[in-house]
Amino acid sequence: MNNIIKARVKKIFSFTKSMKVEPDAILIKNGIEGQLDSTFFYLTGVRSGLFEGCSIIAYPTGKICLLTSKLEEQSALNTPHIEINTFETELEYKELLKKKLSKVKSLGMNYNELSYANYLWIRMLLKNIKQVVNVSKPIVEARCIKDEIEIRELRKSAKIASNTFQTIVGSLKENITENQLSSIINHDLEKQGATGPSFQTIVAFGKHTAEPHYAPRNFKLKKNKLVLCDYGARYNRYCSDITRTVFFGRIDNRIKDMYETVLKASEIGLKKVKSGVKASDVHNAVEDYINSTKYNGRFIHSTGHSIGLNVHDGASISRKSPVILEEGMAFTIEPGIYLPKIGGVRIEDDVIVRKNGPEILTKVSRELIEV
Repeated sequence: MNNIIKARVKKIFSFTKSMKVEPDAILIKNGIEGQLDSTFFYLTGVRSGLFEGCSIIAYPTGKICLLTSKLEEQSALNTPHIEINTFETELEYKELLKKKLSKVKSLGMNYNELSYANYLWIRMLLKNIKQVVNVSKPIVEARCIKDEIEIRELRKSAKIASNTFQTIVGSLKENITENQLSSIINHDLEKQGATGPSFQTIVAFGKHTAEPHYAPRNFKLKKNKLVLCDYGARYNRYCSDITRTVFFGRIDNRIKDMYETVLKASEIGLKKVKSGVKASDVHNAVEDYINSTKYNGRFIHSTGHSIGLNVHDGASISRKSPVILEEGMAFTIEPGIYLPKIGGVRIEDDVIVRKNGPEILTKVSRELIEV
């Protein structure tokens, strides 16, 4: 693990080479829960604990210093490959930071994940720092390319989510509510070892399926209705994200045609995924196909997003994406068609970019299922 962590640190610093000012060190400071920086966990490998308000300092050599409160000391001690400094009071914390960064002239900070209050706290404390630089872009670029440990965790997370699909199909019955099915999904993920869902589980029935980010309600399932479930597992902090749309009852030709169009778009997108391909080309192939059908303009979001420690991990497969796909990147492929007041269909899978095509992590049939 020590070599993996060093490699992660060095990878981030390698992406800072193109910056006008290269940082001598990078400081990652957590806020409170809800404002935790996933890069903190990426560069420490800690599996438990919140580490609210704690910090890490990363150096170009690959060295990591963790500054932690007593509250998280035991969790920190489970990571013997990094230097651990424990503080009891805020004054001790400030003195530690000043000492560790006393010779640093250029400090990198992850603006994307840093609250303004924490930014001001750091700037007031570290007055010796001549220059602060935003290293958000190098961090996103580095984290986009997963190492062997991350891919292993993503495979496990995707396997858990995939296994849950059969529970979903087996739970469909008249008058079950969207909230009830959402709870069943979340419970099944945890039964398999997930710490919980990777985001708020989406369960939508009928016309609600036309709303991509729908929040489930106490709406009851009736015969001959679409059922869309968008969910994922969080395993060792790593996320999966899968969507399947099934039909409860006898499907009509209009819905069947919409489903088959999305299925074809999914196949087009997956086929385009390989190292060296522009992410925008993947999206354009999917969108152009859908727009060539009678559903022109009804694909209303990007084709995919990177996944990892966050379910949306910083990069996208979209029309304006600057990303060139590289070996080891992890993305979703999720075309959809949405018809207001009628319904929507989305099919979503998780993939690892490989040289000759995608490694598909989500092992669930994409064919239309009638329950």
